[in-house]
Amino acid sequence: METETQITRRAHAPSLKLSLTHGGELTLETSTSDSEELRFGLVTIWRTTETTMRNLALGGKAVQSTTNSGLGVAQNAIDGNRQSIHALGSCSVTNGDKDPWWRVDLLDVYRVTRVSITNRGDCCEKRIEGIQIRIGNSLENNGNNNQAATVGPIPLGDTKTFEFKPVSGRYINLIVPGRNEYLTLCEVEVYAGER
Repeated sequence: METETQITRRAHAPSLKLSLTHGGELTLETSTSDSEELRFGLVTIWRTTETTMRNLALGGKAVQSTTNSGLGVAQNAIDGNRQSIHALGSCSVTNGDKDPWWRVDLLDVYRVTRVSITNRGDCCEKRIEGIQIRIGNSLENNGNNNQAATVGPIPLGDTKTFEFKPVSGRYINLIVPGRNEYLTLCEVEVYAGER
């Protein structure tokens, strides 16, 4: 499969055609004559895959340690909606238990590099502080064995992205270790690969 891109040019500039094959080979064709000079500035080409552009959590299955009310089900945190008002039904909430956790099963193993979390916007800003993002392939200890990042402050209703070296895993867990807490997540997004 070959992708072609016509590069925009200035008047009196040579015509350029850039082709990128599926194998990653880059070809540049120009219509310059022998007497024309062709100059290029710095060109950066980013190669991305489908998984880097798509939120992997959207197709997953979510569970959590407990559920606070019918509005706070685990699946709400991966519904594709960053709405941060709990009463509007797009946030997950646990029941104030010790070491509460939330998990999404991506249904396949990915090299995860980024997790974005949307905090609740109507109250309780600090509940999310100190939670840990854990990524792995095992459900032993509810899948809470691998740590990738600790979540710092996220202002009310904001979304913050946590980036790290690639970690292979099927299960993405968020856990509040060592305290009794209501774990509230209004959206969790998971991405693999590089930007």
